[in-house]
Amino acid sequence: MVRVNFILLFLLFAAAGSAIAQNLGIHPTTLEFRLSGGQTESQVVHLSNGSDKKVQFRLYLNDWYRDTVGGHAYFRPDTLPQSCSKWVTLDKTFVEVEPGKSADVNVKLQLPEDPNATNEMKWSMLFIETVEEQSAAAAKGAQAAVRNLLRMGVHIYQTPPTVTGKQIKVYDLTQVPNEPNAYQVLCQNTGKVMVECSSYIELASLADGKKTKLAPVEYPLFPAQRRYVRFTIPSDLPKGKYSALAVVDAGEDVSLEAVESTIEIK
Repeated sequence: MVRVNFILLFLLFAAAGSAIAQNLGIHPTTLEFRLSGGQTESQVVHLSNGSDKKVQFRLYLNDWYRDTVGGHAYFRPDTLPQSCSKWVTLDKTFVEVEPGKSADVNVKLQLPEDPNATNEMKWSMLFIETVEEQSAAAAKGAQAAVRNLLRMGVHIYQTPPTVTGKQIKVYDLTQVPNEPNAYQVLCQNTGKVMVECSSYIELASLADGKKTKLAPVEYPLFPAQRRYVRFTIPSDLPKGKYSALAVVDAGEDVSLEAVESTIEIK
C-alpha cells in the first residue's frame, strides 16, 4: 500500500488537503503493459480511504511528456504521437470511498492491429483527483459546488515485446549560463524504450591530481528525449582547473556513455 508516496502534483487547499492526503492510498503508481497488436489487458488501481470522511475521486486521462529539465507537460488525451490514451478505457470515472473503505478501478488497454501501434513505446497518465461537494446558496435554491483538493498521477506505459533497443548518447558538458559553480550534462535516449539513468561527474585537479566525485543524479528518459542534468560544484572545492568526466549509466545492458572537458573553478 502506498500512502503519501504517490505523486502529489498540486495541493490547492493546503490545510484541508494535507489532512486528507495523509490518509489516502493509491497502488500501484505505475501500470506497465507489454502488449502485441490485437491484444488486450486489464490492470487494477486500488484506492483506499483511511480518513474519517467520505472521499470522492474523479478519474481522467492526459497525454504528457518530460521536458529537457525533467519537468512534466500535460495535454488533452490523444494529442501527442506517443500517446496510448485512445486505447485506454476506465470502468469508472467517478468513485466515492467511505471512511475506512477502499475501491478498485479497472484500467483496460486494447492495442489495435496497427504497425504504428506496435513499432514504438507509448504512454499516458491517469489522473486521480479528489473533489468535495459543498452546498452553495443560490437565488433559486441550493446548488452543488465542487472544489478540487489534490491530484495524483498513475503512469501508464505500453511497450510492445518486440521493441527492446536501448541506447543513450552524451553530447557535452557545459557551464550553466550565469551560474559559475553549476554545470550541466546534455544526454539523449536514442533507443526505443524508456531507460532509468544515473549520472555523475568526476573531477580531477590539474594541479595535484586529487579526485572528487559529485553525487549521482537519477532520472528516467523517454525514447528520443533530450535531458540537461545539472550538477553544483561544492563550495569548498579548491579553485583551479579540473578535468571533468561526466558519465551517464543507463543500466547493465547499455554501454556507459561519457564526455570529458576541462573546467575552471574560480
